[in-house]
Amino acid sequence: MRKERLILLLLFLAIPALCWGQAKVGTTGVQFLKVGVSARAMAMAEAYIGVADDAAALYYNPGGLLQLRQPDYVLTHIAYPAGLQFEYVGATWPVPTLNAAIGAQVTFLHTDKMDETTPEMPYGTGRTFTASDLAAGFTYAQRLTNKFSVGGTVKYVEERLADEKASGVAFDVGTFYNTGWNSVIIAMSITNFGPDMDFVNSPFPMPINFKFGGSIRALNTPDHTLLVALEGWHPNDNLEQFNLGLEYGYAQTAFLRAGKKINGFKRHSWEEYLEDNDKDPYVEYPVINEDGGLATDGLTVGAGLKINLPTLSLRFDYAFTDVAKLGNMNFFTLGLSL
Repeated sequence: MRKERLILLLLFLAIPALCWGQAKVGTTGVQFLKVGVSARAMAMAEAYIGVADDAAALYYNPGGLLQLRQPDYVLTHIAYPAGLQFEYVGATWPVPTLNAAIGAQVTFLHTDKMDETTPEMPYGTGRTFTASDLAAGFTYAQRLTNKFSVGGTVKYVEERLADEKASGVAFDVGTFYNTGWNSVIIAMSITNFGPDMDFVNSPFPMPINFKFGGSIRALNTPDHTLLVALEGWHPNDNLEQFNLGLEYGYAQTAFLRAGKKINGFKRHSWEEYLEDNDKDPYVEYPVINEDGGLATDGLTVGAGLKINLPTLSLRFDYAFTDVAKLGNMNFFTLGLSL
């Protein structure tokens, strides 16, 4: 017990200092690394580092992989407006002999072919080009005690536009601590930590994010479960954010989920900002909107279905959210456990 507390204390002290010490002012690049990869997590407003009990833990918290007792796989597809397509594949395997787990993941954001235009030929040159983002990572997670585990990911990141590209390496670190008291979980992670990337002699930093949160099973019977998760974010390119997620399960088969993201109490207009610079118009997920009513921005809902077969388990998850200027968005994830 003393060893667990010492390890947890060191991580509490070291990880925030590491994150804040490297935070950079200005706009970050490779924004696709911030796109959620699990419909289940997105339906819970991505309050997920204290849950992380499937292959999506590769993205949200690699320290949670030790919860898995069998190989697990997840596949996510998102169709954005303007022909943008987002794909994610993650796979995990437990390694009982080492009291560890390993995993691999690939994230790919790509566009359809676009017509090339120039100032001299604004209606097209007859040529086409594409843009794409790619991240491929390997994860290793280790159980340090019967309640505490830690995981790390190294990933190759590439951003490509026509014939030009930028590439680099990023790291994720996550911890997962089961307190043993009333199913309370405490977790932390730092994502996308790495050196600057360079696109055509224009360097830019990674979108680093430090997360701290937890979860509790407020209800846990054979037929009914209620999972409550709370998470705080400290990104280097945006305001601090709090996420609250709920998941109700019936007979471990059917699930209903809801969540809310909050990164400010009130959204202000540009006119209010010009009059008073303390009133930030960049709040994406306020509690109160410009008209004084409750804001639905950042509100998420979803559902899931788990089908247990003799040799495998299938999971179908769906999430819905209103993504500001992009309008209503639907997310789908397929999960498989052997």
